[in-house]
Amino acid sequence: MKMILLMIITMSTIIIFMNHPLSMGFIIIIQTTLMSMLINMMMKYPWYSYILILTMLGGMLILFMYMASIASNEIMKFSSKIMILTIITFMVMAMIMKNEIIIMNYQNLMIMENQQNMSLMKLFNNKSSMLTIIMAMYLLMTMIYVIFMINTFEGPMRKKN
Repeated sequence: MKMILLMIITMSTIIIFMNHPLSMGFIIIIQTTLMSMLINMMMKYPWYSYILILTMLGGMLILFMYMASIASNEIMKFSSKIMILTIITFMVMAMIMKNEIIIMNYQNLMIMENQQNMSLMKLFNNKSSMLTIIMAMYLLMTMIYVIFMINTFEGPMRKKN
């Protein structure tokens, strides 16, 4: 779990040095995957992490289409700063995790499992089920309104003649 947290911190620092939108999108996809893995480990029911990664991947695919149509001829440059930062961070993570794996044993795993027995069932209990239904209806209506407002013959996704 600590390794995933360190990788999330690494990806957060790497995104600062990115200058191309497609590489930023790739880093955000990696960040989302790591976050969903972390949430999956922490929660008893992994549905929240599945929904998170599907939503973010869908949004990133739409952004990828827009960015590929707008900035299709830009050249991506790899910075040496990013490579050095990534190598140093992974070396530090390897040294930290080497000591962590030696210390961890079965008893610690059982204690962590008992402490992190969080579940998503709290979201769907009788008291908050109405709020969940209202939020889902609001998102559905918003999606329908956006679909009706979009004109397919305007904007960056139009066909070029």
